[in-house]
Amino acid sequence: MTWAAAAFVVVAFLVLLQVLAVPERAAGIVRRSRDALRIVRDASLGDDHKEAAMQAHAKALFVQFLIVTAASAIALVVPLALVFALDAAGIVGFDDVMTHTVSWPMLAGATLLGVLVLKWPRSRA
Repeated sequence: MTWAAAAFVVVAFLVLLQVLAVPERAAGIVRRSRDALRIVRDASLGDDHKEAAMQAHAKALFVQFLIVTAASAIALVVPLALVFALDAAGIVGFDDVMTHTVSWPMLAGATLLGVLVLKWPRSRA
């Protein structure tokens, strides 16, 4: 039962990351960062224009950072809260589940599953 709960934490986390569009949001952050870098490197723009553009990018990146951080935290807290509830009900031990979650077989499987799940939408597009 402990292994099943640990697998649930990993799978639920990955699914919630997808549902909350964390990979897409992270890709948007990378795109915006590249756009900001292009502005800095553009010799045809004046300093005032660059400064205004960089301030706008900085504000947008900060908001996107907060959104990605919050979405990632939600994706982690939801499955952990369910395991914690199972612990409170005496069904499975929270500490045992966490120990199994960080074991090398689970980490290897989670890495493989994570790559498959996180790359899946890009291969369909």
